[in-house]
Amino acid sequence: MKKVAVIGASGMVASRFCDLAKTDLEITPLDEKTLDIIDKEAVEKYFSENKFDAIINFAAFTNVDGAEVQKDDKSGSVWKLNVEGPENLVRVCKDKNIFLAHISTDFVFPGSDKNPGPYDEDSLLPETPEDIGWYGWTKNRAEKIILSNGSRVAIIRYGYPFRAAQYDLKKDWARNLISLYNEQKLYPLFDDQIHSVLFIDDLTEPLTKIINEELDGIFHIASRDTTTPYEIGSYLLEKYSNKKVEIQKGSLAEFLKIPGKAPRSMFGGLKVGKTENRLDMKFKNWREMVDEFISQLKS
Repeated sequence: MKKVAVIGASGMVASRFCDLAKTDLEITPLDEKTLDIIDKEAVEKYFSENKFDAIINFAAFTNVDGAEVQKDDKSGSVWKLNVEGPENLVRVCKDKNIFLAHISTDFVFPGSDKNPGPYDEDSLLPETPEDIGWYGWTKNRAEKIILSNGSRVAIIRYGYPFRAAQYDLKKDWARNLISLYNEQKLYPLFDDQIHSVLFIDDLTEPLTKIINEELDGIFHIASRDTTTPYEIGSYLLEKYSNKKVEIQKGSLAEFLKIPGKAPRSMFGGLKVGKTENRLDMKFKNWREMVDEFISQLKS
């Protein structure tokens, strides 16, 4: 069984992965209290004293609008955690011959009308931050650094994750939507934004296979089709409530005019065909993911 260090293991996605993958991988969960990946010397010391076959890096500053406050600041916590941290990890992986799986995002692309998605695994990363927020740009630059290192690396991209299993530290978009519905505080949902989603449980099998077989390259693990927040929100609440739910339509284009809002993909999403072929798997579509989410939630 592969010995795997999971960085950022207390996070919403990583914690669920650790729970589900522990029968197939020997997992050591690490958080910032155990290992500060920004500290280069601490990273080198830890992985000199502790031997692993692989590292999975989930650690990231993911608050999109919060990150925008630090735009262009390479001395800030967003750049340090999202760029310098992964750079420290990939260096030690090369030195120690450790396989690295780095978790990334569809936010590395602009999703603009000039450069629309959905993007496949071989889509070229933009080399300028035009139409990309600071969060997405830091994740973009991390990918470039990691892939240029010459180490054995897998980049795993997904977007808009959600889970049915209880997680008290943060609400994902689906659980937040249900809370707003129950509190009768629903707000309009965008019908002009295209994206993919990921039911977090569906990450476990493909990521475990990537680790066990040490498959390098870029992988997209997401719904095999795209949707809009309005479309998926309407479907989810209908399944949850067993009745038609009236939701107002909103506009991302109008939302982005609000001062302080980070750029977001209008026409985003990830194609998964090449990943499916390489892993010999077929991913769920977004409706199937929502169905499984609701089934687990109600059970």
